[in-house]
Amino acid sequence: MRHFSSSFRIWHWLQAVLMFGMFITVLLRTTVMHKEQIGGIVQSRLAEIGTVITDEQAVLIGKAVRSPMWDWHIYMGIALAVLLVWRIAMVLKNGFGFDNNPAMQKVYRLYKAFYAVLAAMSLSGLVLYWKLAGESKATVETVHMVLGWSLFAFMAVHIIGVVLAEKSDQKGLVSRMINGRE
Repeated sequence: MRHFSSSFRIWHWLQAVLMFGMFITVLLRTTVMHKEQIGGIVQSRLAEIGTVITDEQAVLIGKAVRSPMWDWHIYMGIALAVLLVWRIAMVLKNGFGFDNNPAMQKVYRLYKAFYAVLAAMSLSGLVLYWKLAGESKATVETVHMVLGWSLFAFMAVHIIGVVLAEKSDQKGLVSRMINGRE
């Protein structure tokens, strides 16, 4: 049965909170907090009081309204990159910590792929943040978005896998991840 060190557990839960927070900011940005959605609301409310603004002005206002939320996405992304460095340091010091359970080898490969995608997403996010993409900005944004959605899909698979593991021969997995013991 796999034991989880306190540093790994802290890393895991910080990672989970940050990824969930980033998922929420992306979800909001693409739905109810979309710049055109907010701009349309502002435009129609202003029209009710006799002030007319163009579609472009409405979108600018929509961007300004959601800007603080997007700042949080950036802060969480930077924190996620720092956590990735922490995880790499843990791996260099202790290895991945995977046991030799043959049934878990596919799961372990999935986790390694997760780390690779997380590294690429973090790197693309930092390239965008530091404005290093130049003429490739649209491509880097697309790659960043696709990688992000794949990590969100991993989160769903991970949660399903944990529930299934708890119902199988790995009872106590959640307890070990929370407090280090069954």
